Amino acid sequence: MTSPEGNLVGIDLGTTMSVVAHVDSSGRATTLTNREGDPLTPSVVYLDGNEAIVGKSAKAAAAHHPDKVASLFKRSMGAVLHGRMVDGRSLRPETLSAIVLRKLRNDAERRIGPISKAVITVPAFFDDARRRATEIAGRIAGLDVLEIVNEPTAAGLAYCLQDRFASPGAASRFLGPGQSFTGLVYDLGGGTFDVTVVRLSDRGFETVATDGEVQLGGKDWDDVIVDYIARQFREQYKIDPRTDASWRDAIGGLAESTKMLLSQLSSAPLETSYNNHVVKTMLTRKTFEESSRDLLTRTRFVTRLVASEQAKLGWEQIDKVLLVGGSTRMPMVRQMLADATGKEPDDSLDPDQVVAHGAALYATLLGAQAGIKELPLDDDVRRRLCHVEVVDVNSHSLGVAVTDRRTGQKLNHIMIPKNSPLPVAASKVFVLPKAGQKQVRISVLEGEAPEAAANITVGDCLVRDLPDDLPASSPIQVRLSFGCNGRVNVMALDMSSGKLVQTDLEQKRTLTDAEIQQEAEFVDGLKIH
Repeated sequence: MTSPEGNLVGIDLGTTMSVVAHVDSSGRATTLTNREGDPLTPSVVYLDGNEAIVGKSAKAAAAHHPDKVASLFKRSMGAVLHGRMVDGRSLRPETLSAIVLRKLRNDAERRIGPISKAVITVPAFFDDARRRATEIAGRIAGLDVLEIVNEPTAAGLAYCLQDRFASPGAASRFLGPGQSFTGLVYDLGGGTFDVTVVRLSDRGFETVATDGEVQLGGKDWDDVIVDYIARQFREQYKIDPRTDASWRDAIGGLAESTKMLLSQLSSAPLETSYNNHVVKTMLTRKTFEESSRDLLTRTRFVTRLVASEQAKLGWEQIDKVLLVGGSTRMPMVRQMLADATGKEPDDSLDPDQVVAHGAALYATLLGAQAGIKELPLDDDVRRRLCHVEVVDVNSHSLGVAVTDRRTGQKLNHIMIPKNSPLPVAASKVFVLPKAGQKQVRISVLEGEAPEAAANITVGDCLVRDLPDDLPASSPIQVRLSFGCNGRVNVMALDMSSGKLVQTDLEQKRTLTDAEIQQEAEFVDGLKIH
């Protein structure tokens, strides 16, 4: 790693809210508030020509100019385009995310000066395509992305290290010297959900097992309220306003604020109109919880799966249940977890900000371990950070497509099982089906399904420029690996000569360097507020 041109930061690039944080000289992570003075920036973009507004104002504009506003584009990460046109343009989710990142960077630089490098977080269950898209978003925004790190990993790191360096010899409020505990991180954000079992100590952090859903979050609870309102219109006026996309955009803010109110009160008033018809009603917390019970049950199932089946732990072996993500503020979540685990959930670090704090600590840890002298750290903090270890796991199995000789069916040959400690690598020997082949193409898969087609195709591994005149059945060893950031790499060896062979991983739906530059020029040309 080279010397930085600016400060290091950690960024929680969320589905509904984003946060940026940095670490001060004492080793304490703090949130950098945006220009409006808020710690959280809504991940919403309003576009009008070359004008871009990000945050609260963009979110408010959705009710009046839905065709100019983009939101929830994190759920599109890994796809070619965001699902809806914005200001008459088809945009990539990477580009929309980059606009948010640029806003975060611009506002943070007003607080601490130039920023060039960042650690960006992703849901633990993101696959390679989504991780790659997030890294590209950072590049489009002009950031040197030091690492992509899992959100629960970042949160766990914050619980490990926060307050630990506040004074010489200090310990974290959660961990004393030599102490350790096993925790379950329940991460329910605005659009994604993860459960991760971690082991924390004052010397490091280890992920044991992780699982989740990339299409489940607080937005789905908002939709329960939208459906409730729509039912009132159907019952009173025989109309369904949900068929009008503009109404759905306009009503989203009311649904979200009602959900938040129900976290504090036993009931909340609802009043809205559509086509000169008015609905005025009262929604109780009990009705809301009953209507969204299936969503909560899905999270309970994943929680049990990760703890008992993947980590193979009983609840008595888990010391703490750590809450991450703003949606964990719903009382039904706390109650479900207390009932399921027999433990009172811990939210002693702000669920909205803990991920960004952990990302900032990880960025600083990487800088300290790389020997960056310009980091604004006390010598004792730098020395102690250099001895902290972080071990993560892969959230998906990695394998290759093979053909069953008896049936001709394409199967998934798993080489690296999920929840393997990172970094990790595995090899498989393939043989050339015929003499004189100059290249071999192998499909690389993420997932656990036995049939190849039921998994996520990472891309095609193209082993090319093989030596001339290789006979049939010549062995070629292919090595697949996961890096610490969960990204996939591939290498190949010609076992006949013992030489490495040129290998490319042809990935679908990714941007070329030229396309990244083009998107960066588009973002650079925007006036972002």
